[in-house]
Amino acid sequence: MPSPGSEPVPDANPVSAPALAPAPTEAIENAERPPCPAPADFRAEIAAYDRAAHVDTWMGPRYRMTYRTLGQGPPLVVVPGIAATYRVYALLLNRLSAKFRTILYDYPGEHPGDSAHLGRITHENLVDDVFGLIEHLRLGRVFLFAMSFGTTVALRALSREPRRFPKAVLQGAFAHRRFTFAERLALAVGRRMPGTVSHLPLRNSILTYNSRAHFPEILEDRWRIYLEQNGLTPVASLAHRVDLVSRLDLRPILPEIPNEILLLHGNEDRIVTQRDFDAIRADLGNARAVVMPLVGHQPHFTHAEALAGTIVEYLIPCAPGGCPNEQGSGA
Repeated sequence: MPSPGSEPVPDANPVSAPALAPAPTEAIENAERPPCPAPADFRAEIAAYDRAAHVDTWMGPRYRMTYRTLGQGPPLVVVPGIAATYRVYALLLNRLSAKFRTILYDYPGEHPGDSAHLGRITHENLVDDVFGLIEHLRLGRVFLFAMSFGTTVALRALSREPRRFPKAVLQGAFAHRRFTFAERLALAVGRRMPGTVSHLPLRNSILTYNSRAHFPEILEDRWRIYLEQNGLTPVASLAHRVDLVSRLDLRPILPEIPNEILLLHGNEDRIVTQRDFDAIRADLGNARAVVMPLVGHQPHFTHAEALAGTIVEYLIPCAPGGCPNEQGSGA
């Protein structure tokens, strides 16, 4: 019998070899196919993450940072997006924790009493706090995975201390955003509003326009969770981060970043455009780019398992003969 993947050896006596009758078309059409697995229960994944993750705080120089760790592998610092709670990453983190020690942290202003004075915290301070957390946990070198706004923090960290990070994965990345006068006016008004994002006018309409089409009917529960968790973000902390973005331009530092980086972009992303993606890809000298078809800005919700697999394979790829912990690898 030929080994898997080898070319078949011609029969020494082809005349005597029995011919294989073609399968009837009807049999092929009626053949049963294994059903696709049902999507993971997102709320159950949140509950599982809450049971297993270790929650702690670090009293840094600017605020009391809440962070969560899960897993026992090489450290992977996860830099979150601009608006949501840790729960939106639960499914992704549960999958990543099979290979990594994942560390996810909260931004300043996310928790009452975290002692954050947002008006005094700059974008550079957010980068300082990533390094502060790494030192607090005595991690040494770490992998980075960042999403959306978090990619700006990761890019600055990579430019500052590239040797600290062997590799990084950036999803929905951008280095500069243009703000219209109307957006700046809305930002100025928003910074003075109390409460959470759920009270902002037109929030649901904007989120629906940007992302609803990427949640098919089978993921309807995830759409509801997305709206719910996004709405828990304090307006003040969100406005603070948006204000930082409005004054940020990281384009000059991009060519200086030597790290191996995987850039992931959803081809239907309405928040970070193809133009943003093309610009950052052109300026990063050592980046590999992957466009994800039929994906928007929230793959940690809509394609969490595939996203986790891509991250794992890029950061700690299997050897050509297979992963050492896989049964039968190298056989």
